[in-house]
Formats: sequence, structure tokens, C-alpha cells
Amino acid sequence: MDEEREIILYVDESEESKEILKRLKSGANLSKIQVVDVGKNGLRGWLLLEYGTMKTPLMVTDRSVIGDPRRIMEYLEKVLH
Repeated sequence: MDEEREIILYVDESEESKEILKRLKSGANLSKIQVVDVGKNGLRGWLLLEYGTMKTPLMVTDRSVIGDPRRIMEYLEKVLH
């Protein structure tokens, strides 16, 4: 049985975040991804405390934290398609 992975994607109003969200909308299985907009709900400071950075987009999986937008897209393309 394949275990469901939870992926959390932290975004804001940056161009990189917008591009990733645009690409995600065409993805096959978005149910695995929880998107958190830190620009709207005041969680940016929490990112610094929890992950040591306030840079977005930031993706957290069960095994890694990815902060490079290109690497985030590569990972999502593998998981979603």
C-alpha cells in the first residue's frame, strides 16, 4: 500500500511563488499539497523560527526542506505526474 505524503508549500506574492502556483494548477494530484500563503496570514516569522529562513517559496516534505524554486518544480513534477 502506497502511503500518502503530505507536502506543505509556503508561498507569498513573489513571482517565483506565483509561477509555481500557476504550474500546480495544471498538476494531476493536488490533494497531496497543502499551500500556505505566509504573505496573508502572518506566518513569515514562524518560517524563520521553524526552518531558519523566511524565503519563499519553501516546500517541506516528509524527508526534506526545499527552498530553490527550480528544485521545487522538479520535485512536484515527479510527485504529481
